[in-house]
Amino acid sequence: LKELGYSPEQVDQIIAFTNEHGTIVGAPGLKDEHLSVFDVAVGERAISHMGHIKMMGATQPFLSGAISKTVNMPKTATVEDIAEAYTEAWRLGVKALAIYRDGSKTAQALRTDAQDDEVVAQEQVDEIVAKAVGKAVAEAETRLRAELGPQRRRMPRERQSITHKFSIGGHEGYITAGKYEDGSVGEIFLTDIGKEGSAVRGMMNSFATSVSIALQYGVPLETLVRKFAYMRFEPEGITTNPEIPFAKSMPDYFMRWLASRFLDADIQEELGIRTDAVRNRQNAQDVAAGGGDTARPVGSGNGAAGTGTPVTGAAGTVAPPAGGQPALNASTDTPPVVPARVQAKGPDIELGPVCGDCGGMMQRTGACYTCSSCGNNTGCG
Repeated sequence: LKELGYSPEQVDQIIAFTNEHGTIVGAPGLKDEHLSVFDVAVGERAISHMGHIKMMGATQPFLSGAISKTVNMPKTATVEDIAEAYTEAWRLGVKALAIYRDGSKTAQALRTDAQDDEVVAQEQVDEIVAKAVGKAVAEAETRLRAELGPQRRRMPRERQSITHKFSIGGHEGYITAGKYEDGSVGEIFLTDIGKEGSAVRGMMNSFATSVSIALQYGVPLETLVRKFAYMRFEPEGITTNPEIPFAKSMPDYFMRWLASRFLDADIQEELGIRTDAVRNRQNAQDVAAGGGDTARPVGSGNGAAGTGTPVTGAAGTVAPPAGGQPALNASTDTPPVVPARVQAKGPDIELGPVCGDCGGMMQRTGACYTCSSCGNNTGCG
């Protein structure tokens, strides 16, 4: 301004106006013919991108290296405009060219539109970048799994485990469940089942191996439990576990036992597993439904329940309600240790466990238990 002939007072006024308004256009005392001297990269007096390139071409012969200069282009610039800019720079002998198109980044130091003067917070930028990176990583992992196939999650070298002794119809043994660091089950072992070399031991060891491999390859425990629960074949029978009083087969018992230790109460209740959580829930439901009456039927073993009030006789027998036939409760918390006796018309009937097929009450017939409803029998060959 001084070289153009402006007085110190005029220079101060023009500088003050520029600082206040962010532009020299309209400054007091500034002549129109001098405005081109103050053309800049943005705004009303912006220099076109070709003007930047021509300035670089004019100075390049005097420089041994490339010019560190970014050529700013408007948001409306097309691919053809950018290609033309690179071609023109090549014709002028420019050694390198950096192009920036307005609005091509989430956050930028230079804004060309008045409405874009707001500064994007760094937290917002970080959040956007984190989401984009997370999505890209998830997609890459999905593609990698599809290419590589299922991946085995091996058990740690040292891990915690639970060992449980079971007895199913007189057949005893042990099941051990090994756990990952997060407490989920990753393997099972079955020991002391049958004699060495017997078919039942070989089949159960093969079953345990297949379940362990399935768990380590990501098959959900719930899926395995639902597939094997209530599968029926010999050996079957009464157990010593009050949570699973009767097992239809060894795999049925093993999988329902795993459910009692590693699955939630909803699935346990659905599968008929009488854990403490399931019993507490059912007791709470009984209280809510019966207005606080939590009395249990009187008697030993399976007990008795019906429309009438149970009465205990002098000999410990349970008298039937009015109607002549005893209404028996088939869902007890624990299996009977000593079978109950019900005084009916005729001789005493010695009751056994609940039938595993139909849920009816089984009766002792010699050394066996036979269901009077469906004919199922257990406890003998």
